[in-house]
Amino acid sequence: MRLMIFSDVHGNLEALQGVVADAAERNVDRGIFLGDLVGYGPYPNECIDLVRGLKNCRCIVGNHDVAVFWQTSPYGMSSAAREAILWTMDQLSDANKNYLAELPDRLDIADMTFVHANPYNPRGWRYVLDRKYALRSFAATRCRNLFIGHSHRPRRRRIVNCGSVGQPRDGDSRSCYLIFDSRTRELEFHRVSYDVKKTVRAVRASGLPEVLGNRLLKGV
Repeated sequence: MRLMIFSDVHGNLEALQGVVADAAERNVDRGIFLGDLVGYGPYPNECIDLVRGLKNCRCIVGNHDVAVFWQTSPYGMSSAAREAILWTMDQLSDANKNYLAELPDRLDIADMTFVHANPYNPRGWRYVLDRKYALRSFAATRCRNLFIGHSHRPRRRRIVNCGSVGQPRDGDSRSCYLIFDSRTRELEFHRVSYDVKKTVRAVRASGLPEVLGNRLLKGV
């Protein structure tokens, strides 16, 4: 089975559309979304609607998703992230708020575990960026393959970060997602170009912080 594993869309519709179209050409059987449909970007409802409409796609919740209904306080975020979340709260339809509120924070399928940040405290939102938290993550699951998002930087080991669709932060402005073949255990990272400047213009037109558009141009 070929899995499209993607994360951190953050309201970036152009990036999401590009990734979905790219994956459709690569014989993907199903999708797993690892959280943060909203935050930062100017198209929160459109991104939720698109992902909800995908066939055979399961989703988990991210820290920006839960912030829109105050399960995590946006006042613990950076000023730009906080402003974007408060703006997003006013934009989301009731149906989409309810959808985010009902998403699980972890999926376990066969020998695979999927979380947004880490499996030992999924809603603590701690990044897995060093050995200490990697060991904690391994101790929290017996799976052979653990897939995460959250840091927006793709990593390829037993703990696999699939990168970010809408907010890449590894110096590459293209969207990043992963295809995992559960039979062969092969990992394929794919980068997808999209109209970044169009999204930047939409960020500015929405009145969101200027920095949220500028960082898309650099992938940081």
